[in-house]
Order: sequence, then C-alpha cells, then structure tokens
Amino acid sequence: MIGLINLSHSDPLYMSFPPGETVRNSAAINLKNLLEGRIEIGMVSLVSFLKNIDRLELVESMNIHSRANTVSTLLVSKLNYLKNNLKINVTSLTKTTELYLKLVLDRMGISYQIKESDYSDADNLLKTADYALIIGDNAIEAYSGNLNILMDIGLEFAKQYNMYPVYAVSAASHGTDVDNSMLNYLNGRIVESKKYINEAARLNSIKFKVKEEVMHEYYRSIDYSFTEPVIKTIDFIEHLIEEKET
Repeated sequence: MIGLINLSHSDPLYMSFPPGETVRNSAAINLKNLLEGRIEIGMVSLVSFLKNIDRLELVESMNIHSRANTVSTLLVSKLNYLKNNLKINVTSLTKTTELYLKLVLDRMGISYQIKESDYSDADNLLKTADYALIIGDNAIEAYSGNLNILMDIGLEFAKQYNMYPVYAVSAASHGTDVDNSMLNYLNGRIVESKKYINEAARLNSIKFKVKEEVMHEYYRSIDYSFTEPVIKTIDFIEHLIEEKET
C-alpha cells in the first residue's frame, strides 16, 4: 500500500493510481503508518523524513516540490505590511515550511517569534498574533478571502537560496524492497498525473471557491519528479538539521 498526502497538491497524483493502491492521510499519519509497518511506501514531510533517517530510506521518486509560486505556503495578516519582531502563529503540521519561513526571514534580517498552534486555518491562527503561516488547502482558501497575502514562502525561499523548496518526499521503512520496477511504476504515475491536472483544477476551484486559474497556477508550479534540484535541496536541509543537532 502506498500512502499519499490528503491535500489538493496531490490530487492529480492520486487520480493517476488505480483504485485500491493508495491510502490518503496527513504526512504525519503517513509517517506513523510507515514506522509501524502499515504501508510500504509513504509521502512524508521532508523535515520529518530527515529526523527519522535512521529508520527510513528515501524512495527516489514521488515528492512534492515547487518551481515558482508555491501558492499554498503563505504568510498572511490582517495588516498590509511586514514589521520587525514579527509574532507569527503557525500550525504544528508544518515543520518543513516553518523552516523555510525562518530561513527567509533570517536572510531578510527580520526578527520574529514563532508559536506553534493546533489550529491550521488563518482565522484561528490570527486570533492571538498579527501574522500567520498557513499551508496547503488552508492557504488556497485565502485567495477567496479578505486577508493580506504578504509572502509566498516557497517563492521567497527559491529566490533567496536559488533552490526549489521540497515539502514532502517518498520514504520506505528499512528493509522494504523498492526495486527498479517499482521506481519505474511510480515514475509512470508521475507522468500519468499530468493528464488529471485540468480535472483537479476544475474540482478544487469549486471546492475552495477560487478562480480556476489559481488552481492551474498551483498545479503548474507543483512537480512530483525526483530531479537534481530536489536532491540539492534535500542535501541542504539535511546539512542544516545535522548542524542544529550537533
């Protein structure tokens, strides 16, 4: 069984698999299922993978990264400007994007205080802070609301560090046999997923009450392929995590 992430960024990929081959959960649940042997391959957040690298193996295939505007990693506020000493609420579900946010603000020379929350929607996150980091489907919904979108974190990371932001990777537990035939199969699903972009964009524009062009922009920026730029980012983040832990 293959665990995919239950967010709209993975919809075209999910549509490319035959029924019954995948199960969709949060990245955190996929990690738990992998470690407990309930699934053979699962998509997990990049930071979670690297923090469990002694128990997991990287599957060099499906991943979630963006090449331009990410659309779904947003710093939002009721204010229309950035200031120093930002107080930012973030969902506890987003260790990877939170790390990208910190890297971006550090390079911009902006001080900040980050507080993790059990909430993931902008309205609740902004009840106790002027700024909020929202991701995934909650971020897409912001395009139909009245909040100020101050920064696309993925885009800013790409511009400042000259790297693609990688959000999730495929992993397998140690000992799982992921051979070339499986890699070829997964890579075939990546190619097949492109056929479902228009359908996913149409359905999600209705679901999130946003213009269909917003969803097309989203899917134009998202890529599932395992490439050299993906490896570059993984190596960079792995080095950062190793530095912090030593």
